[in-house]
Amino acid sequence: MAKFVATDYNITIGGTDFSSSIASAELSIEVDDVETTAFGDSSRTRVGGLQTGTLTLDFHQDFGASGVDATLEPLIGTSVAIVIKPTSAATAATNPTYSFNCLVTQYSPFASSVGDLATLSVTWPVTGDISRAES
Repeated sequence: MAKFVATDYNITIGGTDFSSSIASAELSIEVDDVETTAFGDSSRTRVGGLQTGTLTLDFHQDFGASGVDATLEPLIGTSVAIVIKPTSAATAATNPTYSFNCLVTQYSPFASSVGDLATLSVTWPVTGDISRAES
């Protein structure tokens, strides 16, 4: 897959496909910067430490029986499995799957102004490893 426009992200939360309810997704993966500079060194040296991640999602709110609110509200305080792919096509080298768990630390069921589309944003920390698969 070469350059593409993000129109078909495939995002599941706890096994439920939320792709049509999400307007924006950002998975940030970072590694701690651990200094290893010792006496006698003339420059600072570093190695990568522990990995961490953060997921930010912007939802279109839905209060239906199996919608955004009914699914996310009960997850507060729990860890949930998340899977993200660039498109809804099969997992491949050009369409990798990122799988991980997030701790659901926040949820704002009402986050819109009068006359606006009902939306909400969440930012959840990744707990554990982030796996990338190509098959």
